[in-house]
Amino acid sequence: MTPVPRIGRILDLAGLLLFLGGGVVYARAWIGFQGVPDFQRPQRAPVMAATELADSFHRLEYTGLAVMLVGIAVFVGAWWVAGRARGPTTPASG
Repeated sequence: MTPVPRIGRILDLAGLLLFLGGGVVYARAWIGFQGVPDFQRPQRAPVMAATELADSFHRLEYTGLAVMLVGIAVFVGAWWVAGRARGPTTPASG
């Protein structure tokens, strides 16, 4: 097993936290969407209050997806750093 540099482990942890955080945000948006059909507009709320509520969950959903994609990019960066730390590999000639 090849040793992994410290920065690679730190980047893996950061990527994992970003990915899981994005998943939590996305799950919150999904749970919020479930309540939109049952939304009761308060007396003094604007007429489009339900649409605005759905739009806010829609933006939250895309924010969660974006954070998850950033986490994946950090994973790829950690893989790249670990590959560069090992140095170039030459194929065995046979």
